[in-house]
Amino acid sequence: MKKIITFLLINGFCIVFIVPVWGQNISEVNKSQIEKQVDSVFHIMIKYAENLEYDKLAPGVDDKYNAGFITNGSYYTQYDSLIHTLKSKSQGITKQSIKVQREKITVLTESIVILTAFGDSKVYVDNGNTFSVKFFWSFVYEKIDNNWKVIQSHQSGIR
Repeated sequence: MKKIITFLLINGFCIVFIVPVWGQNISEVNKSQIEKQVDSVFHIMIKYAENLEYDKLAPGVDDKYNAGFITNGSYYTQYDSLIHTLKSKSQGITKQSIKVQREKITVLTESIVILTAFGDSKVYVDNGNTFSVKFFWSFVYEKIDNNWKVIQSHQSGIR
């Protein structure tokens, strides 16, 4: 009896290590649909950012995980503190134009997506001056209550 149990245990362990591990399978149609949904949300949020409508960005974010938001090397544990800082730093700025040069959406599951992007932003100051910033972004989106929301982000820019 001991030989049978030992044989079954050894075979069981071998099967665990031999059988490949599969991730969540998402159909190409579903994946494409998710990519379009997240892309739409992303570009709506870009329009709000261009017009400095920071309060309109908030419904697209959920920081319930306290995953944090990193902007130009500063870490914010709460989204509200990030927005407060952005509002104070945008005094004297009238608008900005954001041109995404490249964007990649990676669907991890039916409810988790990573979006990375880089491009150029032109900032317009109320004295008539402008300056340009190259940006590099990454956002983690989660589908919460049937809406795609940013749960973590990293944003960097260089002048």
